[in-house]
Amino acid sequence: MWRFGYRRRGQRAQDLSRATNNLPAVTRRAMLEAVEADELIVGAYTDREGRICPMLAAHRRGMRSGVGTFPRAWDSFGRATRPRPATPRELEILRAMLEESFADPPAPEARARDHGSEADPGATPARLKSR
Repeated sequence: MWRFGYRRRGQRAQDLSRATNNLPAVTRRAMLEAVEADELIVGAYTDREGRICPMLAAHRRGMRSGVGTFPRAWDSFGRATRPRPATPRELEILRAMLEESFADPPAPEARARDHGSEADPGATPARLKSR
Protein backbone atom coordinates (compact mmCIF):
# COMPACT_ATOMS: atom_id res chain seq x y z
CA MET A 1 0.00 0.00 0.00
CA TRP A 2 1.34 3.43 -0.99
CA ARG A 3 1.51 5.99 1.73
CA PHE A 4 1.28 9.71 1.27
CA GLY A 5 4.92 10.24 2.33
CA TYR A 6 6.18 8.05 -0.49
CA ARG A 7 4.37 10.13 -3.11
CA ARG A 8 5.61 13.37 -1.60
CA ARG A 9 9.21 12.11 -1.62
CA GLY A 10 8.86 11.16 -5.27
CA GLN A 11 7.39 14.58 -6.05
CA ARG A 12 10.36 16.26 -4.36
CA ALA A 13 12.76 14.24 -6.51
CA GLN A 14 10.80 15.14 -9.65
CA ASP A 15 10.82 18.81 -8.69
CA LEU A 16 14.60 18.69 -8.19
CA SER A 17 15.08 16.92 -11.52
CA ARG A 18 12.91 19.49 -13.30
CA ALA A 19 14.75 22.40 -11.64
CA THR A 20 18.11 20.86 -12.53
CA ASN A 21 17.13 20.37 -16.17
CA ASN A 22 15.96 23.99 -16.40
CA LEU A 23 19.41 25.35 -15.51
CA PRO A 24 21.76 26.36 -18.34
CA ALA A 25 24.25 23.64 -19.31
CA VAL A 26 27.26 25.67 -18.15
CA THR A 27 25.69 26.09 -14.72
CA ARG A 28 24.92 22.37 -14.50
CA ARG A 29 28.51 21.54 -15.45
CA ALA A 30 29.89 23.91 -12.78
CA MET A 31 27.49 22.41 -10.25
CA LEU A 32 28.66 18.91 -11.16
CA GLU A 33 32.27 20.01 -10.54
CA ALA A 34 31.16 21.40 -7.16
CA VAL A 35 29.53 18.11 -6.17
CA GLU A 36 32.88 16.43 -6.74
CA ALA A 37 35.08 19.09 -5.09
CA ASP A 38 33.18 21.04 -2.42
CA GLU A 39 31.46 20.30 0.86
CA LEU A 40 27.85 21.12 0.02
CA ILE A 41 24.91 21.91 2.26
CA VAL A 42 21.12 21.84 2.23
CA GLY A 43 18.94 24.51 3.81
CA ALA A 44 20.83 27.74 3.07
CA TYR A 45 23.24 29.33 0.61
CA THR A 46 26.08 29.10 3.13
CA ASP A 47 26.66 28.14 6.75
CA ARG A 48 28.92 29.35 9.53
CA GLU A 49 31.59 26.82 8.65
CA GLY A 50 31.94 28.09 5.09
CA ARG A 51 30.14 25.25 3.36
CA ILE A 52 27.91 26.27 0.46
CA CYS A 53 24.88 25.12 -1.52
CA PRO A 54 25.31 23.73 -5.06
CA MET A 55 23.95 26.89 -6.71
CA LEU A 56 26.39 29.16 -4.86
CA ALA A 57 29.20 26.74 -5.69
CA ALA A 58 28.35 27.07 -9.40
CA HIS A 59 28.18 30.85 -9.01
CA ARG A 60 31.66 30.89 -7.44
CA ARG A 61 32.92 28.94 -10.44
CA GLY A 62 31.87 31.83 -12.67
CA MET A 63 28.39 30.73 -13.75
CA ARG A 64 26.29 33.86 -13.30
CA SER A 65 22.83 32.61 -14.19
CA GLY A 66 19.49 33.03 -12.49
CA VAL A 67 18.82 30.52 -9.76
CA GLY A 68 15.31 29.66 -10.94
CA THR A 69 13.58 27.07 -8.80
CA PHE A 70 16.70 25.07 -7.95
CA PRO A 71 17.41 26.37 -4.40
CA ARG A 72 13.85 25.75 -3.22
CA ALA A 73 13.73 22.32 -4.91
CA TRP A 74 17.12 21.35 -3.39
CA ASP A 75 16.06 22.37 0.12
CA SER A 76 12.69 20.65 -0.26
CA PHE A 77 14.35 17.48 -1.55
CA GLY A 78 16.65 17.46 1.48
CA ARG A 79 13.71 18.30 3.77
CA ALA A 80 15.90 20.94 5.34
CA THR A 81 14.60 23.11 8.13
CA ARG A 82 18.02 24.58 8.90
CA PRO A 83 21.46 24.49 7.24
CA ARG A 84 23.12 21.09 7.40
CA PRO A 85 25.65 19.12 5.34
CA ALA A 86 24.18 17.27 2.38
CA THR A 87 24.17 13.52 2.92
CA PRO A 88 26.19 11.27 0.61
CA ARG A 89 22.90 9.91 -0.75
CA GLU A 90 21.60 13.41 -1.57
CA LEU A 91 24.86 14.27 -3.31
CA GLU A 92 24.79 11.02 -5.28
CA ILE A 93 21.23 11.70 -6.43
CA LEU A 94 22.14 15.27 -7.43
CA ARG A 95 25.22 13.99 -9.29
CA ALA A 96 23.10 11.43 -11.13
CA MET A 97 20.50 14.06 -12.07
CA LEU A 98 23.18 16.42 -13.36
CA GLU A 99 24.89 13.68 -15.39
CA GLU A 100 21.53 12.53 -16.74
CA SER A 101 20.70 16.06 -17.82
CA PHE A 102 23.69 15.98 -20.18
CA ALA A 103 22.64 12.63 -21.65
CA ASP A 104 19.14 13.83 -22.58
CA PRO A 105 18.75 15.99 -25.67
CA PRO A 106 17.84 19.50 -24.49
CA ALA A 107 14.42 20.97 -25.13
CA PRO A 108 14.26 23.83 -27.69
CA GLU A 109 13.78 26.37 -24.88
CA ALA A 110 16.86 25.08 -23.05
CA ARG A 111 18.96 25.13 -26.23
CA ALA A 112 17.96 28.72 -26.88
CA ARG A 113 18.68 29.69 -23.27
CA ASP A 114 22.09 28.03 -23.34
CA HIS A 115 23.00 29.94 -26.51
CA GLY A 116 21.63 33.23 -25.25
CA SER A 117 18.77 33.62 -27.74
CA GLU A 118 15.04 33.15 -27.46
CA ALA A 119 13.23 30.21 -29.00
CA ASP A 120 10.63 31.05 -31.63
CA PRO A 121 7.52 29.18 -30.45
CA GLY A 122 5.88 29.48 -33.89
CA ALA A 123 8.83 28.09 -35.82
CA THR A 124 8.37 24.80 -37.63
CA PRO A 125 11.24 22.34 -37.21
CA ALA A 126 13.29 21.86 -40.39
CA ARG A 127 12.48 18.15 -40.52
CA LEU A 128 8.76 18.94 -40.76
CA LYS A 129 9.05 21.70 -43.39
CA SER A 130 9.87 19.28 -46.20
CA ARG A 131 6.62 17.34 -45.69
